[in-house]
Parts: sequence; structure tokens; C-alpha cells
Amino acid sequence: MEKRNKSRRILVWLLMAALWFGAAGFRLAAGGDMEAFAAGTTPVSAHGQLSVSGTSLVDQYGKPFQIRGISTHGLQWFSQYNNKEAFATLRDDWGANCIRLAMYTNEGGYCNGNEAFMKEQVTKGVQYATELGMYTIIDWHILSDGNPQTYKSQAVSFFSEMAGRYKDYDNVIYEICNEPNNCSWQDIKSYAVEVIGAIRAQDADAVIIVGTPTWSQLGSQGHLYEPADDPIAGYNNLMYAFHFYASEPAHNQWLTEKIGTAINRGLPVFVSEFGLSEADGNGSVDTGKATEWLNRCDQYQVSYCAWSLSNDWRSSSLIKNSSGKTSGWSADELTTAGNFIRDWYRKKAGSDSSAPQDDKVNNPEVKNLAEGITVSYQTHVQSHGWQEPVKNGRMAGTSGQAKRLEAIEIQVSGNGNLGIRYRTHVQSYGWQGWAADGDLSGTERQSKRLEAICIELIGADKDRYDVYYRVHAQSYGWLDWAKNGAEAGTEGLAKRLEGINIVIVPKGADPGVPTGRPFVSAYPGNVNYRTHVQTYGWQNWFWDGRMSGTQGQSKRLEGIEMRLRWNIPGGIEYQTHVQTYGWQNWVGNGAMSGTQGQAKRLEGIRIRLTGEAQKQYDIYYQVHAQTYGWLDWAKNGEMAGTSGLAKRLEGIKVQLVPKGGPAPGSTARPSIEG
Repeated sequence: MEKRNKSRRILVWLLMAALWFGAAGFRLAAGGDMEAFAAGTTPVSAHGQLSVSGTSLVDQYGKPFQIRGISTHGLQWFSQYNNKEAFATLRDDWGANCIRLAMYTNEGGYCNGNEAFMKEQVTKGVQYATELGMYTIIDWHILSDGNPQTYKSQAVSFFSEMAGRYKDYDNVIYEICNEPNNCSWQDIKSYAVEVIGAIRAQDADAVIIVGTPTWSQLGSQGHLYEPADDPIAGYNNLMYAFHFYASEPAHNQWLTEKIGTAINRGLPVFVSEFGLSEADGNGSVDTGKATEWLNRCDQYQVSYCAWSLSNDWRSSSLIKNSSGKTSGWSADELTTAGNFIRDWYRKKAGSDSSAPQDDKVNNPEVKNLAEGITVSYQTHVQSHGWQEPVKNGRMAGTSGQAKRLEAIEIQVSGNGNLGIRYRTHVQSYGWQGWAADGDLSGTERQSKRLEAICIELIGADKDRYDVYYRVHAQSYGWLDWAKNGAEAGTEGLAKRLEGINIVIVPKGADPGVPTGRPFVSAYPGNVNYRTHVQTYGWQNWFWDGRMSGTQGQSKRLEGIEMRLRWNIPGGIEYQTHVQTYGWQNWVGNGAMSGTQGQAKRLEGIRIRLTGEAQKQYDIYYQVHAQTYGWLDWAKNGEMAGTSGLAKRLEGIKVQLVPKGGPAPGSTARPSIEG
């Protein structure tokens, strides 16, 4: 937050410090019992590692991507909101895709004798965001210290450590100086070059946000653009910070053209902090001006993070001062600013309840329907209950209302030798067993969303027809059509189904509908795996020969989970050799092998395919073992690792190869026995 009157700013901090440090006693431990989503969920699974192309932030496919994030307040004062449940509320209820972790350097922060606590809060915040599949910004929150040169050596050390720790993470962004003030662009630039160099020595491609003069206003005055005139050279994936406060008169008078002008001059802009209040974080809240500012950002697809996730008494806070809840807030527990941001983000995330129902989109024309055959179906919809049945391709459910499907019943008539069965993937419960011919699949009165569905025909005449179906999925809208038992919906993304169409056509007939993408998975590879690493916990999902774990950090692997791509028939099984316990039983298809919270190292592993996958592929895997480094590749159930040597596994790579194809590397020595 900008502070225009330096004397007033210092006085405010001094007066509030005692209150805030007292409030620190109310910190809540982050709960571990909330449903843990894969790190590839929501935005990270869909968009992966971000980068900068020209003036745009783009995703792993090179498409422009916009972060809509929430910034914490100072972690030294409001650490109770740095918890997984809070972040999940922001992701699932608000539509936010990023958490900015405001680690103050001064004001009782990292460089004022509070280093250990502040670093702990950052690592916890990154862990929670990663587990929820959200992007996260590590914010070196300069404010009253003004010139980033003040704590440059500490910044270099801090960011070198963070970059080394998170270099293999797809979701971590570094903001290296929040709001430089009372200093020149040359001061900022020379500082930034050293800190960026320290990050790049560890992490070659993470996005880095550089603060700009006058509390990150892209220049020292309303008409100056020093960073655009003299940008940092020699490094990629850099963006430059701009901050605005919607009710601040000076911002509305002098800064409204800053974003567009800077971008037109070739400078990548990131609004890493904005608020609806005045620049000191308090005062009036102007939702009209906020709308104008955010429309400017959206016009250029500029990312932004709202200030602040706290119940501070100031009007910029998103939670009412009277609320003691640290997650799951109702609208009544949010401030005017909080409700505005929630509504804005929800609308941008595709959850606008006022969106019109488009009949041509929701009920498309389908060709060659089976004559004399009727498929009818009805859905149980959040807050609506059971809807009236529809048939032959009409939409059941809703679109544009953010209402989850909770259950479905399907029937076929017109041929006594034809039936239908179906199964659904239910929140928390996973895939249910098959239901048939009008039986219920899903749940009632449990507030559980359907996430995916499979439908297939049964009976003596089942081979005379094909069944096609598609679903409307949260965030993705209408997916393409699945057929004859294939999955439709999403996997590992915690996205609700909202609507469904079903038709039956004669065998081999062309219904004239798209079939390219009926299902979206958080696990993009042919074989996907993640590891639980000493100190760090569960890492992101990796796939198809990429390393999971660490190298050169002496960190043990403690657990592992694996799964095949959704459209590969068959399964995957694996067993691990665990310190003091020996070989565990085989598990498969996403279950954990190993331990968690017991400080036990993995020493060896075996992996094999089952079913049709075993006939189509060979599975290869190699491990990085303590003392020995990378061993050679093992194959199809062979042991990789060590036995009888008490050596930890530190990293692993897994890869599918078409049956009988060449190995990805040497297979001479995949294991060592003592």
C-alpha cells in the first residue's frame, strides 16, 4: 500500500504494532484434514508453467493467461489466514487462482528479527497453494524501508534459497520488491539485477515481478516511465509491478493511462496489488472506480491481486473486522470490498448466475437419432432438487448458474432388448458402482458434486446402437461428446458437472457432434507421478520421464502416488521398500505407497502395468539413490534402488514405451544390493 505522508505512515505503524503483535496470538494451525487436491488442480493443471511472451503472461501452451489473485496482509500480523481452508475457499467459492504471500521486510518482518517465523509462513503458504493447484507469489514486501538496497544482501540470500527449493514447481512466482519509494529507478534496477541473477542461478524460467518507482506506479511521476525507457536486459520472464487504489484521487487523476501506455511501449505489466480503498488502505470504497480499473486490466489481460486477506479494521480488508472465521466466509461476513472482489472473480471464472441460457448452445442439433428409441434422464441439482425428466439430447441441469449436479437417473424405452447403465464420479467418494435403468447414481442431501460420468448400453441389442453424451463442467463449459462408456467431465480438478445431454443413434451413424475433448484431466502425461519429499511434503505431479523428488539436497523420498492417463486402458501398480518396514504390499492407480509423517525413507521401488496397458506398453523407471546418484532404468516390475544398504531414494523418473520399443537409457544397473 502506498503511504503518501511518511510521518503519518510511521506513526500509524508504531501505534498499531502492539495491537497487531497481540493479534498474532490468535494464529490458527493450518488443518491437515481437508480434502487434498493434486497440485495440478484448477489453473495449474490446465495452464501449467507460466511465462512472458512479449508483454503478455502466457500459459504452457503459449495462450494469454490472467491471474486473478488475493494478497494476504502482513504475515507477521494475520498469519491465521495463511491456511489451506482459506485458500480453498478463495479458489472454490471466489474463483481466485493465485495467492500472494506478503512477507514484510520491515515493520516487525523478515529483516526485523522475525526471519524464522516469516520464512515458515511463506513455505506453508506455498505448500497449501501447491496442494490446491493455485499459483502463488512470494512477495518481498518492501514498504517503510523504501529503497530495496537497504536489505539487498538479505534479499539475495532469501530468493536464492526459495528458488533452489521451488525450482521444479510450476506455480511459484517471485515478486522481488513490493513498493519501492523515495528512491530512483537506477537504485531499483541495480538491486533487481542482483536478485534476479540469484534466482536464475537456481531457477531458469520462473516469472519474476520487479517493483517500479513511486510505490510501483511504473515511473516516478504520472507521465514518466523509467522502466520502459530502461528495462532490465539479459533475462526472460520478467514483469513490472503496478499498484492502484480505486478511491485514491491522485491515482484516478494521474495514473489511469499508465497500464496501457506502458504495455504499448513494450513493458509487461502485472498488477500485483490493488485495493478498493484509498492508498493508505483505509477511507472510502469506490466500486464504480474499481470496475473502471479492472476493466482497464481486462482490456490488456493484465493479471491482478486484491489487497487484503484479513479482518483488519481498514476498509481495504476483504473480511469484516467482526468476523473471526478464517475460511468459509458468507457474504454477510465480507466487507464491501470483499463482496465486490468475490462477485467480480466469480463472474470472471464463469460462475455468473445471471448468465443467459442459450438454447442453441445448451440443446444443439444432433443428427441421426435412433428411430423409435427414447433416452430420458433427470438430474438432482443443487438447491433445486430433482428436475423434470428430459429426453433425446435436451439439456438436464443448468448452465451459467454455478449449480452442481448431485445425482442422475437414466432410462431407455422403445426396445425391450435395450437397456442403459451409468456410473458417476462423486466429490470425496470417487467412482461409484454402476447403476442401471432408472436407478440413482450420485447422492442426495449430501451436497456432493458430480465430477464425471460414464454411460453405456446394455441388453441383447446393445451392439445395434451407440450412446453419445456430453457435460457442462465448471470453468470449462460444454465439453465435447463422449461415446459408449468413455469418461465425460473432469478428473482431479474439483470441478462440478452442471448440465448433461444424452442421445442414442444407430450403430456407426454420425451424430454430427464434436468428439475431440470430452474429458479434462489434471494428469497430462501417459504416466503421472508425485512424491512426498522430506521437509517439503507432496510435490507437484510430474509425468513421462520428468524428475520427481530432488537432486543434490539430501532429501529422502517418503511416499509416491502414480496413475495412468485417463484414456489408457488397464492400470498401474507399484510397491516400495520402506526403511525398517521392508517391502509394502502392491497398490495402484493413485493410492499412496510409502509413508507420510513417519520420517521413513524409500529405498527401493517396483512398478508394473496391468490389463490392456501391460499389452501395449513397457514401463521404465530409474531412481536417484543416496551416494550412487542416478542408477540405470528398471523395467516391468524389476527393482530400482538399493537393498541392504540403508540408502534413501531422492528422485525418480517414470516413462511408458510402446511394447518392445527401445529403453530410454541404459538398463545395465537399475539396482544395487548390499
